[in-house]
Amino acid sequence: MAQVTVAINNQSYTITCDDGQEQRLLELASYFDGQVKRIANNVGQIADSRLMLLAGLTICDELRETQLRLTELEGASGMTSEDGAARVLDAATQKVREVTQRLEETTAKT
Repeated sequence: MAQVTVAINNQSYTITCDDGQEQRLLELASYFDGQVKRIANNVGQIADSRLMLLAGLTICDELRETQLRLTELEGASGMTSEDGAARVLDAATQKVREVTQRLEETTAKT
């Protein structure tokens, strides 16, 4: 397990994460810190626990809005996430077949 030190609202926190996830954790912490600082600038001096709660709720709201928009887009297109994944896999399978066929043709000529 790796450890990463992140700064949230000018306070350092050491967090344990899976090996290889350090950069992702730093990116998430940076995003969260940005939300905390934005809220702190808007509401002024409040307790850290309340500030963290407001930042967490703000991010949850963003996530929920994104989920709703994705659902709307899927509904408008008539395609689900599973449909999109199936199309990607079908296209990849077709490419592999084409490459395999060209290799077989090339091998047969030599």
